Amino acid sequence: MTRRPNSIRLLAALLVAALCLAALPAVAPAQTKKFTLEDVLDYSKFYVPGPSQIMWLPGGESFLYFFREDGANTLWRYDCASGEKTAVAEWGEVQKALREQQVERQQAAMGDVNATGRFSRAALSLSPDGTALMGSMQNDLYLFDIASGESRFITDDLEPEIFPTFSPDGKKVAFAREGDLYVLDIDSGGVTRLTERPGTHILNGVADWVYEEELGVRSSFWWAPCSSRIAYIQFDTSPVKTFPITDDLTTPVSDHERQQYPKAGDPNSIVRLGVVAIDAAPTAWVDTGDEADFYIRRVGWVPGSGELWYQWLNRDQTRLELRYADPATGASRLVTTDEDPAWVGTRITKLTYVDDDRFIWASEKDGWQHLYLHKTDGSLIGRITSGEWEVSDICGFDSARGTIVFAGTKESPLESHIYRIGLDGSGMTRLTQEEGSHNASMPEAGDYLIHTWSSPTVMTQMQVGSLDGATAHHIYDGRSPALDDYELAVPEYFTVTAEDGATLYASMIKPLDFDPTKKYPVLVSIYGGPESQMVRKSAGRSMFYQLLAQEGIIVFSIDNRGTAGRGRDWCRAVHRNLGYWEVQDHVEGIKYLKTLPYIDGERIGIYGGSYGGYMVLMAMVKAPEHFQVGVCSYPVTDWGLYDTIYTERYMDTPQDNPEGYRVSAPVSFADKLEGRLLLIHGLMDNNVHFQNSVCMIEALVKAGKRFDLMVYPRERHGIRAPHRREYNTRLIYDFIMRELKGATE
Repeated sequence: MTRRPNSIRLLAALLVAALCLAALPAVAPAQTKKFTLEDVLDYSKFYVPGPSQIMWLPGGESFLYFFREDGANTLWRYDCASGEKTAVAEWGEVQKALREQQVERQQAAMGDVNATGRFSRAALSLSPDGTALMGSMQNDLYLFDIASGESRFITDDLEPEIFPTFSPDGKKVAFAREGDLYVLDIDSGGVTRLTERPGTHILNGVADWVYEEELGVRSSFWWAPCSSRIAYIQFDTSPVKTFPITDDLTTPVSDHERQQYPKAGDPNSIVRLGVVAIDAAPTAWVDTGDEADFYIRRVGWVPGSGELWYQWLNRDQTRLELRYADPATGASRLVTTDEDPAWVGTRITKLTYVDDDRFIWASEKDGWQHLYLHKTDGSLIGRITSGEWEVSDICGFDSARGTIVFAGTKESPLESHIYRIGLDGSGMTRLTQEEGSHNASMPEAGDYLIHTWSSPTVMTQMQVGSLDGATAHHIYDGRSPALDDYELAVPEYFTVTAEDGATLYASMIKPLDFDPTKKYPVLVSIYGGPESQMVRKSAGRSMFYQLLAQEGIIVFSIDNRGTAGRGRDWCRAVHRNLGYWEVQDHVEGIKYLKTLPYIDGERIGIYGGSYGGYMVLMAMVKAPEHFQVGVCSYPVTDWGLYDTIYTERYMDTPQDNPEGYRVSAPVSFADKLEGRLLLIHGLMDNNVHFQNSVCMIEALVKAGKRFDLMVYPRERHGIRAPHRREYNTRLIYDFIMRELKGATE
């Protein structure tokens, strides 16, 4: 359920994981068709693939990317100055050649075999000099030479190499294998084992589940710039309780997984930060202080000095410290601290060095997320940005001009734009003008950036531009010709004023044939989790919602307290009491809707998944007079059943906040349910365990409440298998049409 800081894409996926989001056309031609349920199910015909796996080449003047067209997946090189692209390789042919090599290798080793040669889903890695790509196929690593187009395997063993990473000098590759770290010399093929774990409870350089899910840490090792050392986190998972997950489709006996999953208030893994030399010298363990229970949020190397930096976060997540460590002795020193009585903001975790002696640090210490310039001794040089708006992402540092390029919400919390500003806070310039949501990617050096944006009326666009604004090339238009003949509704944006005077941002999708003299039912589309955002000026209106609007249902969203883009106090309002303000603010939205003459106040539904599923339940049991219908997918029903890092950030532990956990749990109020509820969950969900729905089922049964239930075998967090996804979409559509609109289509 983690909230990824760079965009809203995960939240949208959690909300309507069974449905594909389709963008709106930039220009509306003559439109005659209407969406059908079959159109929604066959969403691939509306999908326009864009560039993927973009990799900047050294110097920042060009980049590589993949583009799939007419069944071929081609690797291209793009020149930023001219806007010209050159085909490097058709990747299907590269795959074919590698499969043939693998068959030959296996035949030589074991006799005549039939190798299928599956490629890893992991992204390719570009060598530091930009001459080669590294990938994985059937558990072995290979190199693709960009100039010659030739490929060769560099490992040959049974166990998979995961998180392969080039050394900065490009001569070696580090990887994890079965919980330990190894280094491969590319020229000789020699492999050196750097760590040796005493048992399966130890993970070296590989994060445990909760770090991966909630802190975005998967590969947990980092090369030093000198290419002679590697810093890594060691996880001792022995204190973490295991949770059973069952696959009942295996016969005649069910298959079981044992997932190590720390639930709120329970022990986490014990972590240590170490530095190991690649000549296999003993690990030097970093002195992380006397507190035994903490997180290591991010790790890196200080330019020029050879020191290691790491972000140390206490378990309460109220104190974040930037520390430097001596890689030889492990001695640590404090550089700077960020503190918050609720929780320290987690949306920007980058540490951006502008030179060997200065870095940029993001903080909400003045109530809004802004950028500050520090010296490497920790002293504050000065603030870079300020105002009642937020920096949402750091795009990069323009060393030639001495300016930082970032995304921010200065114009509106409903939009993000790209800006540049001097390190002394002077000369702030907005680089993007079109209404909508903008972001950018920059190389470490060079004069160019890749700019991606969309709006409610313009689907995703991608451009390459120079930082001085003199050059701009359009490289991708996400407009789907298949949508040209369809009628599409554009959302309306407005504000609602709560009883206490708070301004709530909202949006509404009305039927295209909207008649203000008629009464329409409403479906509330909800996520609502801390630091998330639903109401935003971007493309990405669900085709499913287009279908519902077409069928005469108004689709409504509102961003409650706790959501992103409105400052620290707005976000921290939900601390220790999840669900309260979220429900209150949605009730304010419903009260406003009921003042509109065209809203049928007796037919209000609500629909969401994950945190949105939790909010469906909270709305229906805390405000049953306002919500008559609910569709709830894979919800948390008791925060004591969810993981440590996410839950304790917002709720503290169950031991410290027992009453907060009780009043934030839908299971505590199951007897208040009055409306029609559809509850959906995957039986193998390893994020929000099915246990959550089991507890809700028991509470509803005890209370004698009727509800509909659908569970799916072999589904995790979301319903993804094509046949189950189609079934689930039909199920939800029929339920909404029957219970909310009052008709079965």
